[in-house]
Amino acid sequence: MKVILLFIVTYAIALSGFAKDFVTISGKVTDYDGHPIDSCAVVVSNPDFSDAYYAHSDADGHYRIDSIPRGRYAAISAMRLKEYPRAMQVPEKDMRLEFWAWNVIADHDMKLDIRYEKMELYGTTAFMEYGGRPELFIYTRPMSVTKVLQYSNFMDKTAQERETKVTIEPQYISFEVYADNEPLKIRSVQHLSLPNANGNTLNDDCYLLQTDLPSAIYKPDGQSIEIRVIGHNSQFDEHGESVYYWQPPVYDWNK
Repeated sequence: MKVILLFIVTYAIALSGFAKDFVTISGKVTDYDGHPIDSCAVVVSNPDFSDAYYAHSDADGHYRIDSIPRGRYAAISAMRLKEYPRAMQVPEKDMRLEFWAWNVIADHDMKLDIRYEKMELYGTTAFMEYGGRPELFIYTRPMSVTKVLQYSNFMDKTAQERETKVTIEPQYISFEVYADNEPLKIRSVQHLSLPNANGNTLNDDCYLLQTDLPSAIYKPDGQSIEIRVIGHNSQFDEHGESVYYWQPPVYDWNK
């Protein structure tokens, strides 16, 4: 009997140690009216942007990815593949771009709820002016599916990226920012006109947002803060959002 109990305890400890080495990412995928999106591919990307783990949302929009090794991943992307413009599998009115979450720090089980529609916020990054004023800076590049569709019918992908402009001009864009669901006051929005990496002579419209810091920037457990940026394109009434997992710098003053 003692041998059996010892085996059970040892097995339980081993399972506990195993569980600590892996995390689960789960959540729900919806549109901007709260309707669930089924058959949405949710993909965790390695640092080299190759696919690491994935799942599809069910009929109620729920998804779950288990047994993800603890660590840092480049991104989580989400889209219903048949609705992506280049797939050309649905009417243009039903086409959408992608949702992105960046700098995924998978050191605990995570819940990531996803909303995505016709606008994509790409490359979202957040950083703090450490030692300076109490503010957060957020970079993002918003793109419009309506603009993508203006060119996709007669240009291949390489030519489209070189010859077209699918980002959103400053007179049409507005933003909201949240840190773990806490709304952050936006102090300024700077428009950046940056050359496209593919030699595009029509510079991309990118933005640098200046916001207040969250009320608490250091969590007791050291976990990252979910910075969620929501955008609206008034020109075509498009919505989109993205997430960046921000971990404030921590310095060891004893060194």
